[in-house]
Amino acid sequence: MRKGFYMRFAAQNLQKNSKFYIPYLIASSLTASMFYIMCFLENNPGLEKHSAQKWMLHFGAIIIGIFAVILLLYINSFLMKRRQKEIGLYNVLGMEKQHICRIFGWETLYSYFITMACGFGVGILLSKLFLLLLCKLTNVTHALSFYISGKGMGITLLLFAGIFLLLLVLNQFKIHFSHPVELLRGGNVGEKEPKSNWFLAILGLGLTGTGYYIALTTTSAVAAIKSFFIAVLLVIVGTYFLFIAGTIVLLKLLRKNKKFYYKTNHFTAVSGLLYRMKQNATGLASICVLATMVIVMISSTVSLNMNVNKIINQTYPHDYSIDIQSTNPKFFQNFLKSLKEKNTNHTFKNEHTTRYLSIQANEKGNNLEVPNQMEQYFNCKTYLFFLSAEDYTASTGIRLSLQDNETAVFDFTKKNRLPDTFSILDSSFKQTAALKTSPFASNISPTVMENAHVIVVKNHQILNKLQKEFQEIFGKSGNYLSALSYSYSFDTDGTDAEKVSFLKTIQMELSKECKASAVNSNGYSISSRQDGEKGFRNTYGGMLFLGLFLSILFLMATVLIIYYKQISEGYDDAKRFQIMQKVGMSQTEVKKSIHSQVLIVFFLPLAVAVLHMIVAFPYMTKLLRAMYLTDIPLFTLCTVCTVAIFALVYVIVYALTTHTYYKIVSSAN
Repeated sequence: MRKGFYMRFAAQNLQKNSKFYIPYLIASSLTASMFYIMCFLENNPGLEKHSAQKWMLHFGAIIIGIFAVILLLYINSFLMKRRQKEIGLYNVLGMEKQHICRIFGWETLYSYFITMACGFGVGILLSKLFLLLLCKLTNVTHALSFYISGKGMGITLLLFAGIFLLLLVLNQFKIHFSHPVELLRGGNVGEKEPKSNWFLAILGLGLTGTGYYIALTTTSAVAAIKSFFIAVLLVIVGTYFLFIAGTIVLLKLLRKNKKFYYKTNHFTAVSGLLYRMKQNATGLASICVLATMVIVMISSTVSLNMNVNKIINQTYPHDYSIDIQSTNPKFFQNFLKSLKEKNTNHTFKNEHTTRYLSIQANEKGNNLEVPNQMEQYFNCKTYLFFLSAEDYTASTGIRLSLQDNETAVFDFTKKNRLPDTFSILDSSFKQTAALKTSPFASNISPTVMENAHVIVVKNHQILNKLQKEFQEIFGKSGNYLSALSYSYSFDTDGTDAEKVSFLKTIQMELSKECKASAVNSNGYSISSRQDGEKGFRNTYGGMLFLGLFLSILFLMATVLIIYYKQISEGYDDAKRFQIMQKVGMSQTEVKKSIHSQVLIVFFLPLAVAVLHMIVAFPYMTKLLRAMYLTDIPLFTLCTVCTVAIFALVYVIVYALTTHTYYKIVSSAN
């Protein structure tokens, strides 16, 4: 062979197979550019103090890296299948396998260099745009700066070098262990009738059903968070098994039904779909999973950001909220007096104080049981907030008339779960009224709110009695647990910057008072609206950015899988088109039959994705509740709009790729 022959031959192969390789190189280049952009943002010096955003970007880079491996492996398997006859022909003409491997080595090297050159070019060009988008969504514009990330380029080069090396090894392995005759017949291998795999079909149905069961029976946000990845994994694996084996089993069952099968339309449709499912099951399952991910990510992150102002107002109705636990009744008053005397330049207004006893318990019938061990105590799922009728009236303006053993209950769940009569510690109570107004100025954590109750008792004497009974359980080791809590909220004048500065002053004052009075550091917490608002906007904005970024990637992958599926079916259907005409079907009937099959196969993944989202909807509402989103109508609207927009894009992609499909079929006839 002349010097440079393999290099030139490889370049010619890429050019001759441009219909297949151009989309492949575009996909690899865009994936590389998106991976670089994510690394560029993650390693931006301005994000050093923003750990939440940095973690999300790092997570996004890992997802893109894993996705790049899966996507390029999928496309490479398609390319190798289309080139089987070509490789077999090389063997027949006398070219040794080592020479063919050398050609493929050069093709892989060319693909890698093109991917890196285009990927870095597009990545550097678009990194500024995505930087501005991240700044806009997270409100950290002052911190981030534009630069070319050497570290990001290095990681991208190494990752894709590993991916292309893996592709080369797999391709050479196939070439070495293949036979020329089998390769020449490779295009007809798929004509063999697929076998029914009842085990995989039943397993797929069982896995998907289990995932659905978890989604439909999960009742709390905490449980939803714990079971999220398990449910998602079950549904993903189950979806693949159902597409790969379940569809084949279903079609064969339809074929056994003679009354249904032996009709012209049903005969051609079932036989055609049976063949298509064998060829495209994995691709269809991938489209379904990607579509579900896009719908879930966009609908949830958009609804969170649209509702962020309402969430902030509900969570932080006042500028500051201070919660203190102390066994010394005068500690809170002394701290508040000292704070006001030392900060006369600040105006304290809209003050709101609630005194209460916080207890965690397990519900056992009419008995609320309080464990006497710390570990068991903190695992209790029921949260109880006891306060006197006098404090409730001071907080809400609502007067209550209660006897010694009577209570009025505000249930955060709105379901009034507590029994009419119940006992806790050494006391028994009867519930005489269901309250509609919470005495707390700020919202309790959504995970606590799922099973939290405010129990109003007659007076301070009963409250103090409960405190002493509770204190006897833990003694001095758990002294801060059995202390009375004081929730104090207020507003001040000034700019946001001044309010954030005053928060630090409050923290210092409270820390000093706690040390002076020997109050446990676990017994107090301070939050401010300005600080909390910044955290919410940064977190939700970062989630929206990551959701949009990954959705673009998944949508690109969906388009590519559809494109290659249409090309593959085009070449296969060209032969079937001829056979069906030879057995007596008109050209119009053949076109109608094949078109109906393509439509069914094409829209099946979208239909299953929508079904996944419908089942997952109540599950997602519980997950979003843990992130303070309780506006279900808004989430419903965002989900419906996302499904509609995705379906529209899906139809457009179908129309464009179908044109290529019919062009291939028509040219063969």
